[in-house]
Amino acid sequence: MTAICRTLTGLVATLGLVLVVAVGGAAAQCRPGRPAVIPVTRLGNVPLVDLRVNGAPAVFLADTGAERTILTTAAAKRLGVAAHYEYARRMRSLGAAVSSGDARLASLGLGAASLADFRVLVGAVSLPSAGGKPLDGLLGADFLGSFEVEIDLPHDRLTLYGKPPCPIAGPPWHEPYVTIAANRSLHDRLFFPVSLDGHRLAALIDTGAQLTALDAEAAAAAGVTGAALARDPSANLRGAAAETVKSRAHRFLRLDIGGEVVHDPIIVVAALRLQDADLVIGADFLRSHRAWLSYVSHRVFLSRP
Repeated sequence: MTAICRTLTGLVATLGLVLVVAVGGAAAQCRPGRPAVIPVTRLGNVPLVDLRVNGAPAVFLADTGAERTILTTAAAKRLGVAAHYEYARRMRSLGAAVSSGDARLASLGLGAASLADFRVLVGAVSLPSAGGKPLDGLLGADFLGSFEVEIDLPHDRLTLYGKPPCPIAGPPWHEPYVTIAANRSLHDRLFFPVSLDGHRLAALIDTGAQLTALDAEAAAAAGVTGAALARDPSANLRGAAAETVKSRAHRFLRLDIGGEVVHDPIIVVAALRLQDADLVIGADFLRSHRAWLSYVSHRVFLSRP
């Protein structure tokens, strides 16, 4: 659900790249707080989590690519959450916009991690169903950015750590990893540099995206012509307003993410219209990599399988 909630006044900056290959424990002096380990159910590789809205159970898609946490209109009614529409908001999707209201929750809890007096958007967004029941919403970066976030889809878990008192230099992993310097956008998303066929791009990790996707304008700037795309297989992306956006699945030569190289990647090219990134790294990459989003340190750590 990359397209959810893209009313951005984003920040795109020139980024530096720091590569640190480490084996063994984490940086010693500053450690993240107590972990809350949350089991994940995958729906086509995107992670679903059980949480509590004002103490009541709900199922959300954990979406690092969404700026705001969103509750569907049906879920708000079921959970007794009153939305206010005095100041109408528009949640931007791929090819449309969804009107939404605003609601204040007494609490929003994910495992042992909880935030009180938390504001969410409420709207008629189109989400997939799990087990025959529609999802209740999206858990966005406004919630996740209050923690250190470890995404471990290979082991079907999401771990939230309390914010450390100072920037950490590495995660508490035993396997090798790389460290990538990142920036934090105005809407709580971490974006960082990658290289695609030798072209420098800004990327973000999007747990709500099934596939890695590249903005069409960035693809053109990287030398991918319209004629080349016309020869590629077509694909359709589905947005929050149930709209369908046509795209192409293009094979590139090399994607370098912090020194972790993917050869011959097939990446969806579509009009993403992001303001803080050109490329969204989706579940097709994350299903074989652990990722740590350090919102305090402005770093992204990736395991090296």
